[in-house]
Amino acid sequence: MPELKLEGVRFRMYRDDSLRLSGEAATLSYRRDTGEVTAAALGALLLGGDRSPVEISAAEGTGRLDDRTFAVQGGVRAVRGRDVARTERASYAPGGSGAGIVSGDQPVTIEGQGYRLEGTGFSLDPAAGELSIHGAARLTAGLPGDR
Repeated sequence: MPELKLEGVRFRMYRDDSLRLSGEAATLSYRRDTGEVTAAALGALLLGGDRSPVEISAAEGTGRLDDRTFAVQGGVRAVRGRDVARTERASYAPGGSGAGIVSGDQPVTIEGQGYRLEGTGFSLDPAAGELSIHGAARLTAGLPGDR
């Protein structure tokens, strides 16, 4: 039987000796013959060393363990402090230096204290802490709650 199905899965990812990601999934399926993984009701905490952690949630995800790629969809939400980003789909691909890039080609909205930023897609370099909004970005500042 090439497929392994699990419920109530907790997972951790380390880089060297440092815990980088900790999370859980309601269900997870792993195909031993292809290395493909699918998961439902995902929640994770991305730890960024000297940066504050990012909480990530999505309805479902798919990936391949051998090439370390992963995509989440179904209402992706990422929270760091008071900033909240929402998009329908996002994917992760490793980079040449071992760090990876998170990107999305669907509309994205980022809201924080007193602002809202919208775009048609994004690229995020978690190692550098750099976010690029694609397309015609729209920033609305001075929203209620601004201090």
